[in-house]
Amino acid sequence: MVNWRPQKKLADARHRGGDPGKRRALTTVILVVATLSAAATTVAVPPLAALDLDVVLGNFDGRNRACLGDGSGGFACADVSTDTNNTQEVRLGFVDGDSHLDAVFANSDQRNRVCLGNGGGGFACSDVSTGMNTTTGVALGLVNGDPNLDAIFANVQQGSQICLGDGEGGFVCSDAGAGTGFGVALGLVDGDPNLDAVFANGSQRNQVCLGNGVGGFACSDVSTDTNFTVKVALGFVDGDSNLDAVFANSNDVDERNRVCLGDGSGDFVCSDVSPDTHLSQSLALGLVNDDSNLDAVFGDFGSTNRVCLGDGSGGFACSDVSANTNGTLDQALGFVDGDPNLDVVFANGGQDSRICLGDGAGGFTCSDLSTEEGSSFGVALGELGSSEIFADGFESGDTSAWSTTVP
Repeated sequence: MVNWRPQKKLADARHRGGDPGKRRALTTVILVVATLSAAATTVAVPPLAALDLDVVLGNFDGRNRACLGDGSGGFACADVSTDTNNTQEVRLGFVDGDSHLDAVFANSDQRNRVCLGNGGGGFACSDVSTGMNTTTGVALGLVNGDPNLDAIFANVQQGSQICLGDGEGGFVCSDAGAGTGFGVALGLVDGDPNLDAVFANGSQRNQVCLGNGVGGFACSDVSTDTNFTVKVALGFVDGDSNLDAVFANSNDVDERNRVCLGDGSGDFVCSDVSPDTHLSQSLALGLVNDDSNLDAVFGDFGSTNRVCLGDGSGGFACSDVSANTNGTLDQALGFVDGDPNLDVVFANGGQDSRICLGDGAGGFTCSDLSTEEGSSFGVALGELGSSEIFADGFESGDTSAWSTTVP
């Protein structure tokens, strides 16, 4: 087993070692639908029985892995490519012109990589650009007004980058206008239809960067906090229609995770998620229990992972996901085992990655994802295989076979 030691600033070690329009607009609807507000219950999603969600693991100093799900919580894993990577995070989306999910890997001190899926769980990989950065986070979205999926990379030792997609798997990259960052999330933060970016900036102030719809951003501080923040997720946490931000802080001595409620104009009011102090390395938002209030799951290094059930007004009640002490560095929420309860996959460094099946009430039953022990720093969920009902809905625009009610 790799000897991992939790540190006050483990995230420092993470970066050292650490038509087409409709198709792309729906890039991750099946994964993020649980983070939408209760009012958004008419989003069309494929029936859960038709989706055997798969897992892509981003590994450090090893080959990235694709694990095909069997629909009941089991997985069979294989290499994404023969590359040896220093991957910190992975995101899935429709990058080129087909209906097969592709993967974008954020790599530390290597070129970031895009791997185009073939619909059968296989990939063909290439560099995103010729630049080599200390990248620890990536987010995908439609940034510049065309139907081609774009990527924003959070870089620790350099300025963060925006890479505009050409719809064929290629990108043109430039400075995003934000400072150095460990994590990034995209969403509609202010009142216009242009995607905005929120950066988790380590020991600097976190930033919100308002997009202009053509690939440019104007950035300002989220708050005066100077926590050691490594991850951010966006969702509707309180009862209004303004997007909120939740931050994972990686200082277990005196820093608590933070929730920042948006006012719809790009400004935020921040408070503690809970009185707990943990070495949080990751988080994900979703509807974990049976109410309509958005919940948060935090991945903690050297302690138990936490699930924090939202009260719909910006408050949370937190408890352990399981009794396991983990080396968690990332996680993803999705419907893994065919029931309507959200499950979570944890990427662990120096331990087996874990899958925790949700019971719909905020509880989980956890087991190893596979018998492999690796150093997984990133994880994403998606349908990599040839689910015909899924692909046909994207290709034809006919989603009549899909559900129009969020489970």
